[in-house]
Amino acid sequence: MITLYDHPRSGNCYKVRLFLSLIGQPCRREFIDVLARKNQTEEFERVSAFRQVPAIEEDGLAIWDSHAILLYLAQKYAPQWLAPLADCGQMYAWISVSTNEIANSLQPLRLTRVVSNAEAAHHLGVSEALLDLEGLQRRTARVLGLMERRLTGRDWLAGGPTVADIDCYGYLSLAEEAGIDMAAYPALAAWRRRIEQLPGYVPPGQDA
Repeated sequence: MITLYDHPRSGNCYKVRLFLSLIGQPCRREFIDVLARKNQTEEFERVSAFRQVPAIEEDGLAIWDSHAILLYLAQKYAPQWLAPLADCGQMYAWISVSTNEIANSLQPLRLTRVVSNAEAAHHLGVSEALLDLEGLQRRTARVLGLMERRLTGRDWLAGGPTVADIDCYGYLSLAEEAGIDMAAYPALAAWRRRIEQLPGYVPPGQDA
């Protein structure tokens, strides 16, 4: 069975839990208390090279990074979640949006709302004085605006639904925790509802 090294408040961990539920794949969850720095050990580094959650182990194979995990799971268990050749470039491009644009805007903005600024700065690897909240808000608004335009008139990011939708949904599902009013983004809100109607869907904070 897959072991998932997990933290319940992490959007990156949530997207892996969600995908496992969507594809009907069971897992054993092992809680890693990142706020207590329980991930900062040499033992955990053997599973996750950068000591980050989520990570999984299966049959002696360890994989870390939520994006890599989603692709591994789709390739092994659910190839229907991979885009056909005509759309695969878009699928990978939107996975890249999750790894870069969302990870550098909405994800840290939400972090500043759910933990102290000092704790957020620690996890972001900067001093508290360098936390640029206004910059995070501007970048978040830009990313959400671009995604809104992408999803206006289409149901999914890349053909779809694909792992790209789940990858981007992880933190988009938590947008309200970042102080985002999703009424300003009707196409994005409708896309979230489509994901929430998929068989096997579990909301953030609920065990799969």
